[in-house]
Amino acid sequence: MRLLFLQPLRIYKRWPMPEDFTGLVGSVPTLAFPQLAGALPGHEFDHLDGLVRNWSLRELGSRAARADAILINAHSSIGSRNVEANIEFLNKRFPDKPIILGGHHATIYVQEWLEKGAHFVVRNEGETTIRELVEALGKGGSVEAIEGLSWRNGEGTPVHNPDRLLTADLDSLPFPDWSVVDLSHYRLPFPVDGYAASLETSRGCTQRCSFCTTSHMWRGSHRFKSAERVLEELRALQRKGVGKLWISDDNFGVGPARDMAIYEGMLREKMRFNWATMIRADSIRNNPDTIATAARAGFKMAFVGFESPVPRIMGEFRKEVDPEAHAETAAILRRNGIFIIGFFVVGYPGETADETEAVFRAARGLSDYPIISIFEPRRGSEAYERCAEAGDLPSDDMFYHNTVDFIPSQRHLLKRYRKFFSRYLRHPGQLRKLTFGTPVQRNFYRFLYGNMTRSVLTVSPSKIAHPWKMVKVLR
Repeated sequence: MRLLFLQPLRIYKRWPMPEDFTGLVGSVPTLAFPQLAGALPGHEFDHLDGLVRNWSLRELGSRAARADAILINAHSSIGSRNVEANIEFLNKRFPDKPIILGGHHATIYVQEWLEKGAHFVVRNEGETTIRELVEALGKGGSVEAIEGLSWRNGEGTPVHNPDRLLTADLDSLPFPDWSVVDLSHYRLPFPVDGYAASLETSRGCTQRCSFCTTSHMWRGSHRFKSAERVLEELRALQRKGVGKLWISDDNFGVGPARDMAIYEGMLREKMRFNWATMIRADSIRNNPDTIATAARAGFKMAFVGFESPVPRIMGEFRKEVDPEAHAETAAILRRNGIFIIGFFVVGYPGETADETEAVFRAARGLSDYPIISIFEPRRGSEAYERCAEAGDLPSDDMFYHNTVDFIPSQRHLLKRYRKFFSRYLRHPGQLRKLTFGTPVQRNFYRFLYGNMTRSVLTVSPSKIAHPWKMVKVLR
C-alpha cells in the first residue's frame, strides 16, 4: 500500500503569536512517522508536515489522491482544530479513503475523533496495531480482532476493540526509517552543523502529576531502551547528517546509570550532537556528575518543569520536588553551560494573587527563557476531574485548547499574563543576548525574535478582527 503520513496543515492559525508558542524556537520532525515506517516494511510512504511549511490544500489533495490510506498525528488539544479541519477536507474530497489517527489526543478523545470523521483510531502504542490494520486494509480483511484499535462499522457506529499490551522490551521495536522525512525542513537553535531530528530513549512516566495525561497514554509505565540500542540509533542519525537532536522522552534522566553509559559512548565515539530534552528538576539535582558528563556529550538545552515556587501549589500538582531547591537545580545547569527553558504554571484553581506573582518572579530568576503556561485542565488528568466537578472549565470538554483561555475562576489573570511577557521580551537584558550571549543564547533569541516578527507580519483583516483566536487562512 501507499501511505500518506500527515502532520496536519494549518488551515487555521492564531495571531499575532502562533497557537503553539514552542514552534517559535525551533522545529523537529515527529518520531511517530519514521517509527511507523520502520514497522511497515514493503509499503510505500509519502510525508507531509504542515507545521514546517505552508502547504496548500491543493497540494494536500494531490498527495492524498495518490495514497491508499492517510495516517494523521493527533497529538494535542493545541492542534486539534486543524486535525479536524484536515479530516473534514479529506473526507469531502475522498469519502472512501481510510483516515487513521494516532497520538495522545486521539487516544484520550477516541470516541470524539470517530464521530468527527476518522475511520480508525490507534490507541496508545501503534507499531503492531498499525501493521495489522494496514495488512487488513490491503487484503480487504476484518479489523474486529485487532487489539488497540477503535473504528466505525458499516452503520457508522464506533467500535472499541480490546486494549493491546504495551511493548515490554523497547529494544525489540523496529528501528525508525528516517528516509520518509526530508530533514532539510527542520531547525533547532544549536551552533553545531547538521540536520535536526528526534530520538526516543524511553516511553512513559511513573509520576502522577495532577495536570498531566502522560500516565493515561502509557498506563503508568516507564520503559527504557538499552544504552547500546540508543547508541545504535545515534549512529544511524549521524550517518544521515543529523547534528541537532530533540530527545522526545516524557521524562528523561531518571535512569542515571543507563544515561551515563549513553554519554560515555557518545564521547568515546566522538559523536558531535547538540541536544535538548525535558528533564525533571530532581533528576538534575540528584545527579550533578551525570549532568556534567551529559554536557560534555552535547547536552545544550534543558526543558525543566519548575511549575511553581509555592509549596502548597506543588503539593496540589503532586510534584514530589522541593521548590526551595529549584535554585540549586538551575545552578547545576548553568555551571555546565546548559540553556534553561523553565516550564511554569499560573491560574491553578484556588491560586492567590501572591502565589501568581511568586511564579512570575521565579520564572525570571530560574530560566534563560520561561514558558509560563496557562493552567489547562486536560481530560485524563486528576485536575480535569476537579475542574469539571466545580464547573470551572474554559469550555465544556476541553477537546480544543486556545492557550490564552484561563479557567473561569482565574480569567482575571489574562491581562497580568500578557503584561509579563510583553515586558520580558522587550527587556534590554534579553535583547543583548542576540549579540553578546553564548552561542546557544544567540541562536535561541535570533530564532525567537525572528519568528515572532514573521508571525506578526502575517497580519490580515480577519486576524485583526479576531486577535488570539484561531482564524481560517486556507480555503
